[in-house]
Amino acid sequence: MATPILQVITQYCAVIIKDQVLERTAEENKPLYARQMWGYLQAAIPFFTIPNGMLEYLCGTYENPKITPPRYGSMLYTVEEDLTEDLTVSLDENGKGYELFCCQQQTYDDFGNVILLPDSGVVTYDSENGSITIHGTEENPIPKGTVYNIDFYADGQFEENLDAEIMRILGLCFQVVWQKRFNNDWLSNVSKVEDKSFYEQNRANKIKADDGRYALDMSEAYGAMRRLEQRYAIKKMFPRGTGLI
Repeated sequence: MATPILQVITQYCAVIIKDQVLERTAEENKPLYARQMWGYLQAAIPFFTIPNGMLEYLCGTYENPKITPPRYGSMLYTVEEDLTEDLTVSLDENGKGYELFCCQQQTYDDFGNVILLPDSGVVTYDSENGSITIHGTEENPIPKGTVYNIDFYADGQFEENLDAEIMRILGLCFQVVWQKRFNNDWLSNVSKVEDKSFYEQNRANKIKADDGRYALDMSEAYGAMRRLEQRYAIKKMFPRGTGLI
């Protein structure tokens, strides 16, 4: 039985980090959240190199892949005339079969910054037919020029039925990638002008602390991989068990 990628993300990756930006994205736009989390997990998989052959076990080879990546997409749709009735818009062939859908109305604040507002079900998605429907009525017409920001996501899977230990290690590798991204945050690293109203913490101490946290996360991940390697070695040596494990 295959292992859904979202199972790994939700049960073993999301629970290991505390990221308020990602949590807010999960509340406001689930397809985009799943896409961003897959980006971290995709970068984390190559860290899983112990035991030997683990990457091939997880992903297969170029000729015989054993992982189906998620499928996702996004689009902007602008209403071309005032809508007082339903309007169905057909997507291309790739627009069918998405599992997660989110539509937000795109507008701007007084400074020209983009603001995304929930559309409260005005736009719906038909997964089977690959179409979206904008629901306009005489009482609540959709004004011409309204812009909708739409995201889609269809989950992928690992071909293997991954056990809890392997999924936990994937979560630890995910944590390594996330921590590295956190350490490399531009706003934290860029030089800042200090005065009496603002001063920055000691940058050298922060860099040292960030590097220490990253090294600790790497050590935890590799320690878990070594324990998995030992378990496989014992199982190979004693296929019927030792009576102790």
